[in-house]
Amino acid sequence: MAARTATRLAAVALALVLLVLVWGFTPISHLAHPEAVTAAMGAVVASPWRFAIVLGCYLVAGIIVFPVLLLMFACAAVFGPVAGFAYSTAGLLASAALNYGIGAWFGRGALENRLGPRFEAARLALMQRGLTTTAVVRAIPGSPFALVSVAAGASDIRFLDYLVGTAIGIMVPVTVMTVATDQALRLLTEPSASHVALLVGVIVLWIGVAFGAQVVLEKIARGQGR
Repeated sequence: MAARTATRLAAVALALVLLVLVWGFTPISHLAHPEAVTAAMGAVVASPWRFAIVLGCYLVAGIIVFPVLLLMFACAAVFGPVAGFAYSTAGLLASAALNYGIGAWFGRGALENRLGPRFEAARLALMQRGLTTTAVVRAIPGSPFALVSVAAGASDIRFLDYLVGTAIGIMVPVTVMTVATDQALRLLTEPSASHVALLVGVIVLWIGVAFGAQVVLEKIARGQGR
């Protein structure tokens, strides 16, 4: 038992070191911009393997903690709103499943020792009404996608509840990001009041959902604390 725990602690430490090395000494940091990600995604648009490639990008992004919002933007910009929505949804679910497995393998103790209070806060939040909380957290813009996935895997949340909650929760950010990107690109070529109105509308909707999700999350936390 002690040997297994030590192995997992060493694995977490090694993973963190590798993350630092990836972001500090590889070109990956230069890709963390909308233009760069869009250009890279555009290079595979004609490939018959584009879906598999995009899926792979999301899986790698989850492992190296790459901003998934940039991938969602690039998918919408390159593949259009319909295919972009489908690719991003599939990619996020695949990444969520992979990182859940990683969290389950590492276990709570190893991750808590290395990642500290932020990980524990995410884990405790997800423990409260697993499916509902997962869906709510996923709907909040900027929530750490990879950290939430790993924390869920290290918790006692059933995989099916977690995956269904993720599928429900990501509908809002994926839809909003896809529509907003599509409308922003249309404004560049076909400026019109309707495009501006729709763009503003989806942004306001996302802000409203984010505030609503935060309120629900706080109520769940208060209810759990009683």
